[in-house]
Amino acid sequence: MNEIKTTIIGSKGNLGSVLLRLFPDSYCIDINNKNELNKYLEISDYAFLSVPINEEKNIIKNNPDFKGFIDLSSVKGEMAEFKNRIISIHPLFGPLSYEKNIDIIFINDISYENSIIVIKKLFKNYNVIPMKYDEHDKLISEILVKPYILSYISDSLNSEIKTNSYIKFIETYNIKNNENIENFMNTIVLNRNSYKIIEEMEHKLDLLKKSIKYR
Repeated sequence: MNEIKTTIIGSKGNLGSVLLRLFPDSYCIDINNKNELNKYLEISDYAFLSVPINEEKNIIKNNPDFKGFIDLSSVKGEMAEFKNRIISIHPLFGPLSYEKNIDIIFINDISYENSIIVIKKLFKNYNVIPMKYDEHDKLISEILVKPYILSYISDSLNSEIKTNSYIKFIETYNIKNNENIENFMNTIVLNRNSYKIIEEMEHKLDLLKKSIKYR
């Protein structure tokens, strides 16, 4: 069987750099050599799209004959227009967790038929979890959007006196500093469940404000 040839588009980003460690023989495309994309697509079986969603959409639309795009976005509702044209996954790991977290969500109502076999071949020792795109976005609203919102609204005092709670708060605050800011914001603002989450947070804060004794 011939070796699978892959290209990583966005190989210098957070997730792209992880993919390069996992697939060190991949061809690499970034902002500086994006004009060479067609050349690499011609010699690749699959191409990982490790770029912001708008750029990802443009690449897919501008290369309609290439059938090996692997979508890595965190908001799958935005990619539903490419149903049966791409493979859509969400690796639940990054530079700090790829050696510990082996979960990959496979979007079965966007990806073309039987493409889960491709993902299981590429990620042989990983836990591939199939689900629909709306199920994915609901899950991500709980496990990514909520902590991202808390990070977005948080400011650090950098106090020299620390409690365990404060250390955990600093970890939450730093989420936004460890992510590509465009991907970070897209994860919040493009998820259809985000508005409801913010409303629920506002309601709880309003109740808390009413209980404050001193104003």
